Amino acid sequence: MDKFIKTFMAVYETRNFSLAAKQLFISQPSVSVKIHQLEEQLGVVLFERNGHRQVRPTTAATHFYKTAEQLLQTWQQGTQEVQQLAAHPRKNVILGFSQTTSVELLPAIIHSLLADSRFSITIHTMNSEAILQAVIDREIAFGIIEKPIVADYVQQVTIPGDELVLAGNSDETLWLLREPGSGVRHYTDAYLHEQGIVPKQTLVIDSNQSIIGLLAHGIGKTLMSAGVLPATVPQRSLSQQYHRNFYLIGLDHEPNPELIDLRRVMAQTIRQISRK
Repeated sequence: MDKFIKTFMAVYETRNFSLAAKQLFISQPSVSVKIHQLEEQLGVVLFERNGHRQVRPTTAATHFYKTAEQLLQTWQQGTQEVQQLAAHPRKNVILGFSQTTSVELLPAIIHSLLADSRFSITIHTMNSEAILQAVIDREIAFGIIEKPIVADYVQQVTIPGDELVLAGNSDETLWLLREPGSGVRHYTDAYLHEQGIVPKQTLVIDSNQSIIGLLAHGIGKTLMSAGVLPATVPQRSLSQQYHRNFYLIGLDHEPNPELIDLRRVMAQTIRQISRK
């Protein structure tokens, strides 16, 4: 495609098939053939011939010239990007985010992740224990979880977290609980034990969004991150121990130095954002 565009632009600019041929280092008949093929493809006459050499652009050619400049620029840029990818192929990297961190942290750091031309990023959303297991099984490179862990061969880096609040109508007897393995469920169980609360009724839901939907309709109460709750949902602050950290986890002996670097940059980015 770029050969047809370059030929058209050369003829348009020189108004001469022979001069265009010299600029392009091809024969004059080749220029004529390419222009004829382009005219057939577009279904319009681009140049009025005045003998074999001199030509005059038609109105269609004048309009097409602006488009041709854009097409050529896009083609050259795309070609360059493909060649760069071929020379330096991106590594596919899967990262795990918990439901809360995918809402609170991911939007703030996604641009820095995508800006690293070494990697092609895929995000999986799962609960904290599932992320830990996926790291151990090498199904994901690393992930962010909401509760501290102790596991062999797994490195844990503490990063700034969030505040858990009691959300919903305090008079409600129905407790909305995340599934076992969730970071929020870990803290909710601790809160219920600390307060000596035995819920009369519980509903286990494996989605923050579903829980928020119920809370917004005045149904149930739960512990949830203040950062993901809409302003319309009633919430009450708890003690300082419910101001929690998040944890960036990955294999302790990661063999790929580029992944170690990505993990380090990710932790630094999150800390910088949290200071603002």
